[in-house]
Amino acid sequence: MTLRTPWPTCTTCQAIPLAFFQNGVINKPHQLWLTFSAFAGSASRGCHTCTLLYEAVREPFKHRLDDEPVHLERATVNSDGTQAVALTVDLASLPNRGTWDESLWKRSDGQQLSFQFVPIADFKYVRDVRDVPQGARAFKGLVSLYAEDDGTFTYIKQSLTNCLANHKTCNRVIFPLSGTASQQDTTVNIVHGNHGPVVAPTRLVYVGSEDSKDPPKLVDGQECLFNGGHLVLSYCWGMTPKDAPWQLTMMTMQQFSTEIPLSNLPQTLHDAIIWTRKLGERYIWIDSMCILQDSKEDWQREASRMASIYGSATMTLVAASSSVYGGMSDRRNPLRNSAASLFLQDGSSKFTIYLLPNGQPRNAPPPPPTDSRGWCYQEDLLSSRLVKVTQKSVLWQCVGDGSNPATRAQGLEQLSKHPPYRWYTLWYRLIERYSNKSLTYPKDRLLAFHGIACDKAGSAYLAGFLKSDPWASLLWCRDENQIRQRPGRRYEEYVAPTWSWASIDAPVLFYEANARHWRKPQLDPSAMDPELRHAEVQSVSFFDTGAVKGGSIEISAYVAITRTASVQPFLFNTRQGAHTYGRRNCVDPLTGEALGLIVFDIALEAKDDMMLCCALLQTADMGLWEKNGTAGLGLALSVQEATSKHLKCTRVGYVQFTSAFGALCHRRCIELS
Repeated sequence: MTLRTPWPTCTTCQAIPLAFFQNGVINKPHQLWLTFSAFAGSASRGCHTCTLLYEAVREPFKHRLDDEPVHLERATVNSDGTQAVALTVDLASLPNRGTWDESLWKRSDGQQLSFQFVPIADFKYVRDVRDVPQGARAFKGLVSLYAEDDGTFTYIKQSLTNCLANHKTCNRVIFPLSGTASQQDTTVNIVHGNHGPVVAPTRLVYVGSEDSKDPPKLVDGQECLFNGGHLVLSYCWGMTPKDAPWQLTMMTMQQFSTEIPLSNLPQTLHDAIIWTRKLGERYIWIDSMCILQDSKEDWQREASRMASIYGSATMTLVAASSSVYGGMSDRRNPLRNSAASLFLQDGSSKFTIYLLPNGQPRNAPPPPPTDSRGWCYQEDLLSSRLVKVTQKSVLWQCVGDGSNPATRAQGLEQLSKHPPYRWYTLWYRLIERYSNKSLTYPKDRLLAFHGIACDKAGSAYLAGFLKSDPWASLLWCRDENQIRQRPGRRYEEYVAPTWSWASIDAPVLFYEANARHWRKPQLDPSAMDPELRHAEVQSVSFFDTGAVKGGSIEISAYVAITRTASVQPFLFNTRQGAHTYGRRNCVDPLTGEALGLIVFDIALEAKDDMMLCCALLQTADMGLWEKNGTAGLGLALSVQEATSKHLKCTRVGYVQFTSAFGALCHRRCIELS
């Protein structure tokens, strides 16, 4: 008899050698994960085996390891020959070893352990299913049936009642549907509510009741317009199989319209439906259950409506779990409390190993996983009311609640209260924060920000570029403070034109926009200012989702052909070791005179003796920049084609210019793609 875990197991864990679980066999350390952060990431995405192993990692390893490889070892741990399996890390690779307590890799009796590397987690397992503790046998379904404290729901309902009665700003309704979509799509449901036009979601989940004759099911979204509105769930998908029975597809559409069996749902989705019932609401929008996952057209249509779906919702429930399997609060995450069945094979030998829960006490709970996700960031900003669930608390947030300005003050509702240049500053801060978030699919880089863009920037926004503020929106720079964590890379598939911050996988900063925020008075026009002649993008689909397949900007600007060279002599108060990786000086090809400093968009692309076209976009007295001797800011461009009329270029970096640049530059027409 064997028991099979209903949760996924990653391919890395499936490939663990069977020999590590055979008595008497001592093997060399097996590298399980290339880095500890990759191992932690697999656990957060919902691999059952990685989750149990990660929970077993001892403090302080869990919070101090990052790039160190994680190994699997079997060793003798007692004089009587008793053997054990453990996760280990190479002692020599530990950062700042001198700050680590030596007792971490010694036995309680002071003797050195016989593992080759430092053990960080015990691999607690059994081979016989009869040895699996009864409390860890959650193999019959995806959910753990537990009741949340009624006080939680009382708090949420009271907060909502107070908000509806006293916060007019929280009743805003967003209606950013593109004109082309509304002309072509006959299924758009529009009514005029108390605060403007409302777009109902195409589909919603009716949550039903405890009566078996009133089950959850998929319904037309227009129902919510006449029955009190809808909630929205913001959550992390994690390791979701393509054929997951809880996803809406052409095959499951008919069944979902009749009944959505709660037994088919993973913990987070199950909890969301139960929470909606207990809050006295009838409808909830969940992306995986309300968007056809096997229809590209349906997905694009619904993606173009994200701002309306979240902006017009009664409130958004934000789940604490890092995967769809962990639940709303993540306190009783079944992945952490249930044995994982691991099917291993070595030639003709096959065995099932049962990995048992072996969690270690945490110094502090991890930050909410939704805080690091790109889609969740947009959902947060577009929602007037949020219920944020953590392992230890439930937090109400809304735009009109002055008790938590630190979390909502930079929200979209605040942008309209500032003069233009400060409006732009807040806008760019939104992009800076968004660029720090992670996405499962690179193609979503523009799409997951589009709801925010169309809510406030409208038609002036083109794939990360603002036609109403062109130069500041082009003068973004890779965040050099995060060079170790995210050095930057270009996507393998096309995501955005090179002039867009969305074209690279790296956090970005808008230095000029931030400096302009404090500059008084603002800069006067200069004779060397650039001129915007044309800007356009080609959308991926008919529906306005923000995703593009091409784009170009045509400008007239002062340029000079330069050569890259070593960052010595150091310019602008730069010193050795201070972000010199990924930088090069740009110099006069003939004299070698320094003309500026280039910060390459991708650090690995920085090389000596590259011939680049540098274009000046910002001139005059730079205020905050003046003390460093900066005479202007611009872009480093790689020339793809040169004609008598213009240069066709792609962007490679951000430039600070010295005053020497002005003597060599001349005005040219440039087409950026």
